[in-house]
Amino acid sequence: MVLGSGFLARAFDLFKDDDSVLVFASGVSNSTTATEVDHTRERDLLMAQRDHRARLVYFSTCSLFDPALKDSGYVRHKLRMEELIKTRFQNHTILRLPNVVGHSSNPYTLCNHIRDRILSGEAITVQTKACRYFMDVDTVSAVCTPIIADEFFRGKTLNVCFDQPVPIPELVQVMERLLDKRAITRNVDAGSCYEVDNLEFKQYWLAHQSTPWPDADEWINILTRYYSGIRRA
Repeated sequence: MVLGSGFLARAFDLFKDDDSVLVFASGVSNSTTATEVDHTRERDLLMAQRDHRARLVYFSTCSLFDPALKDSGYVRHKLRMEELIKTRFQNHTILRLPNVVGHSSNPYTLCNHIRDRILSGEAITVQTKACRYFMDVDTVSAVCTPIIADEFFRGKTLNVCFDQPVPIPELVQVMERLLDKRAITRNVDAGSCYEVDNLEFKQYWLAHQSTPWPDADEWINILTRYYSGIRRA
């Protein structure tokens, strides 16, 4: 079963008729402005699934490791949800994801937000010290589908991301090039770069995936796939 309707839920459509798995992909759509009401709504929806005997798959975030975000409402909410799952859902798998890039109408994803600001000519606030991790939604689906089906990951939490974080100023520069339009930026001395312990995920990839482990420029290939050639506003 798959709970949700966004592009991440659609990526795991393979499980929609599988009663042994419940993919919970119905979280808040805007992590930056979500309120306690939004967080409570997600928590209540999660708790309504307690009677299911399926393995619960929950998508958390690698941003838990970002010291600049540790006090944000979104990160505190994700930590609470993880603890709730560990105590109330013995049969679970928690997948901490990076920023997932794909064809999405959600204007609040980081890349869509930057795209829309560049094309509209609106200023973008750029935290000069901030970094983020990225992964293609098709890659998330391809590598996480066997993980979800693997009994080894029952009751486990896995950090799903590649090695290299991307500096936000560099991200904006690449988006400018792909969109063929200069961004109006307002730089602020804020944010942080952080490392995620992805060793277990990397070992799983190398042992089970036929494609090689991506190099440090894979994020550029991902952005090119989804944002290249969009006409300027």
